[in-house]
Amino acid sequence: MGFLQFNSDGSLKLTGEQGYEKEREKRSVVLTREQISIKPARAQIRIRFPERVENPKRVVMLYENLSREISSDAVHKIEQINEQTFIIKIDSGSWSMYSTLDFLIREFKEALSTDYPNRIIIKGTWAGV
Repeated sequence: MGFLQFNSDGSLKLTGEQGYEKEREKRSVVLTREQISIKPARAQIRIRFPERVENPKRVVMLYENLSREISSDAVHKIEQINEQTFIIKIDSGSWSMYSTLDFLIREFKEALSTDYPNRIIIKGTWAGV
């Protein structure tokens, strides 16, 4: 077991593997499952691109196309937070909320892997599943 090491600026020194993972994440599309609350159940997916999205309508159109395939009572929407980040929210939970969000994660991963081969990272878990 090693000791914690710090950089000269006081930040925690990362191991080689941690540094590699951090750099990989900076170059990848990151799909993060985020549990907002358990009671009531509310969750979202954060989609962060490695750089500014030149055509945000393309991301929204992908979401809208995928939404047509969902047969769920979960009410969801997409919002662009900044030049790199989108959030798909479900504000009122339902029995199908998690399966709806998992479907969207799988399908976004598949669709984006064409433009970002081997650069899609999925993070986070759902609480209470």
